[in-house]
Amino acid sequence: MTAAAWKKRLASIKGKAVIGLTGPIASGKSLALDYFRKEGAFCVSADAVSAQVLTSPACYNRILRKFGSDKILTNGLLDKKRLAAEVFSSPAKRKWLEALLHPEILRLTYSLITKSRKKIVVVEAPLLFEAGLESCFMLTVCLTAPGKTLEARALKRGWTRREYRARAGAQFTPARKCAAADLALDNSGKPAELGARVRSICGFIKQIAREHERSTAGRKKL
Repeated sequence: MTAAAWKKRLASIKGKAVIGLTGPIASGKSLALDYFRKEGAFCVSADAVSAQVLTSPACYNRILRKFGSDKILTNGLLDKKRLAAEVFSSPAKRKWLEALLHPEILRLTYSLITKSRKKIVVVEAPLLFEAGLESCFMLTVCLTAPGKTLEARALKRGWTRREYRARAGAQFTPARKCAAADLALDNSGKPAELGARVRSICGFIKQIAREHERSTAGRKKL
């Protein structure tokens, strides 16, 4: 199936509140996902799913043929950092890789969500809007922080300034991401402050779900 077909399947999931979580590089997406998990949500990381897809035989072999094993292998293993450097040096190569990976990433994400029994699902997708995934979710949430804060966090993680700016330049700007989201979530302060905001979101969704269940039960009695 194509990526477009899998998007429609994701959008058609019933009985679950499926939230899309995104944000610029170093905005704290993984931390926010952990807080959602602590609140009882079923959480999916698109990056983790992507890593699984990258090592699947079909994708792995096609990537080697496209880029050359000498450029992207280290000690016989796929070096994601070297692959990223190769991909982000060329928009055409990045587009080719995304076309290969996205259908499989969406397929696995759909499978994970539908197998879960939890009613709240959060999918962390760094390229949510860039990939046109907004229609797949009931609610989209974008993390935000000042530009200087984002860059300082990225450098602290070991990125060079050049690497960070190249990767950030391949995405929508933070302002564009936030403008496209249903909800912007500030993460410029302490982790506990982000945790409190996540709890508030989950509480709101749970309240809506309870009200919906009561309303449905009332209609059935009639």
